Amino acid sequence: MKKLFALLMCAALLALGTGAALAEETKLTVSGSGTVLVESDLAIVTMGVREAASDVLEAQSTVNEKIAAIKQALLDAGVQESEINTDSINIYANYDYSGSTEVIVGYTAYNSLSVRTTNIDGVGALIDAAFAAGANTLDSVQFTVQDDTEAQEQALTMAVQDAQRKANVLAAAAGMQISSIESISESAVYTYDSMRNFAAPEASAADSGAGTLVQAALVSVDASVTMEFELQ
Repeated sequence: MKKLFALLMCAALLALGTGAALAEETKLTVSGSGTVLVESDLAIVTMGVREAASDVLEAQSTVNEKIAAIKQALLDAGVQESEINTDSINIYANYDYSGSTEVIVGYTAYNSLSVRTTNIDGVGALIDAAFAAGANTLDSVQFTVQDDTEAQEQALTMAVQDAQRKANVLAAAAGMQISSIESISESAVYTYDSMRNFAAPEASAADSGAGTLVQAALVSVDASVTMEFELQ
């Protein structure tokens, strides 16, 4: 009986000691971020045709003819067939709500093309060629990079360094220091056009022979991580 009591006491003391050790552990979780700016080497231009008519087939036919002319103009400008794809097609009814009941008064057809090009300096000329062939909408000009692997790695490295810097500051402020890194998790890595700076062609510009000016943007590659540290 005495031996059993002694064993129970030892187990209780060990449990108390383990609990005290766990209680002394302090965790710190910190997020870090990193951003790398790189020059764009790929532009994606989306433009198209929107036409309205009283007859749906007439609206659709007009749009189809202009889209075909735009595509040919882009090919003549040096764009490869594989670099042109349909972005969006839409046909919808136009209603008159002035009376007691809604009445269909016509139809609007829309079709847009997305053009990928590595000739950044020639983006403005492609827009001008498309508008000269019948385009009447310029939906977006997006700048990106073909391979952002190296930039992502740099951004991730910066994010880890940022998290470690923050952890050191917080630990020092609390009168402690980092003893180990418990975990690192990648929160997000994404690449996006940092700014868009382009001007759509206007009638006055077309009349004067001025071309569309497109200013290429720097591409931002952002990464964020979450790190957990053990303090002592």
